[in-house]
Amino acid sequence: MSNEDSVQWVSTAWINALRAEVLRVGRQLPEVARVVGVGVWIATYADKDGGNAFPSRETLATLAGCSQETVTRAVKVLVGVGVLGRKRRPNASAVYQLLMPLGRPLDWAAHIHHMTDTRQRKAYAKKKASEIAEATRTASTDAVRTASTDGVPDSVRSGGSEPPAEDPDSVHGRPRNASTDAVRNASVDAPTKPTTTSGSDPHTDHTMADLSPQPPERAGTHEHADNPATWSHCRVCTRPVLPDPKRPGRTVHARCEHLLTEPERTAS
Repeated sequence: MSNEDSVQWVSTAWINALRAEVLRVGRQLPEVARVVGVGVWIATYADKDGGNAFPSRETLATLAGCSQETVTRAVKVLVGVGVLGRKRRPNASAVYQLLMPLGRPLDWAAHIHHMTDTRQRKAYAKKKASEIAEATRTASTDAVRTASTDGVPDSVRSGGSEPPAEDPDSVHGRPRNASTDAVRNASVDAPTKPTTTSGSDPHTDHTMADLSPQPPERAGTHEHADNPATWSHCRVCTRPVLPDPKRPGRTVHARCEHLLTEPERTAS
């Protein structure tokens, strides 16, 4: 056997070293196994010296059974811990170089966030933080029960207790502001008592007839009842004597004339 056949390829030594790393930290960081899996497929394209490997992201994603974004994240972790070199090329896939760990411990925890901080996990963490903040948010100032400075008890029910019986202005769920003059003011939006229409015409545009005086007066007396200058009293019965156009100056009723003497009758 020649010395050339006994020399181990760099890609083989590199794969063995990363396998040992997975066994060392795989229980604490399970994502390291996925990162090394992508690195092993890159190593299969490398030359004896571990260089000249340029598989595309699409090819690596198909071989590793993951997305191209996962391939990009795994490469960032491998470059970060110092076991993989990458050289970009314009309009072509990058060229990778396998770098041996040389027995030094690899700090996977400092770079594994490139693999774990996905867009889905960031969105989930943001949603979870928003739910926690909503649940632990401090109550607004409107919902805080503040004691009255003037000693007037409020009417907000707390702990299921009923308001005192002597408080007639209690409103469930709404604090009461005491009136300065101790007079309860009705709410401006409270329904008002409807005006009754009994005995009145509901149509205000109608003209109502005046009511006749009660009891009705005798015929012929209403015209002169309010004007004393139009009537005089009978000299016999002292009752009012209505004016007579035929006898404008009479002062006695016709039925009372027979009670008068002849001179008096002539004078009347």
